[in-house]
Amino acid sequence: MIPFPDKKYDVIVCDPPWQIKKIANKQRPNQINMDYSMMSLEEIKLLPVQDIAKDNCWLFLWTTQKYLFESKNVLEHWGFNYLCMSVWEKTFGKSAGMPLFGFRWNAEFIAIGYKKKPKLFVKGKKLIPLVFQAENIKHSKKPDKFYKLIDSLGNNKIDLFARNKRIGWDVWGNEV
Repeated sequence: MIPFPDKKYDVIVCDPPWQIKKIANKQRPNQINMDYSMMSLEEIKLLPVQDIAKDNCWLFLWTTQKYLFESKNVLEHWGFNYLCMSVWEKTFGKSAGMPLFGFRWNAEFIAIGYKKKPKLFVKGKKLIPLVFQAENIKHSKKPDKFYKLIDSLGNNKIDLFARNKRIGWDVWGNEV
């Protein structure tokens, strides 16, 4: 694995490779293995995220249905206070989301946490919605809309386990 960053950040976005598996179905018969290596819950907890957080820092921890409740524990293990959960409603026509057990799995979750007291209300800025819609483009690729919503929360920002470079952000991960 590449060396972990040693800079301090106002905003940290983390999309860890939770241990999940793809489920083969008629629409996607060859979708069995993940496109990347995964980490156990304990390995994710051991990431030194607290070491790169400024005293007044925001954390946005992407999670899946399976780890919805554990994500709060991970966030707190890293030294952050849990604030709330945000939801990305995936859109893209009638086929948005994986059908499973009679439900359309078209949502991803973001556990939001903070250290000390970051600016909660930025004057002159729009409020950040807890539920937002954006197109689902590719497995595990997060929408640009999410980054635009949180961009004003700090000057020093990092995207951990990033899939692509982003202007104004540091990135860390095996795919960038």
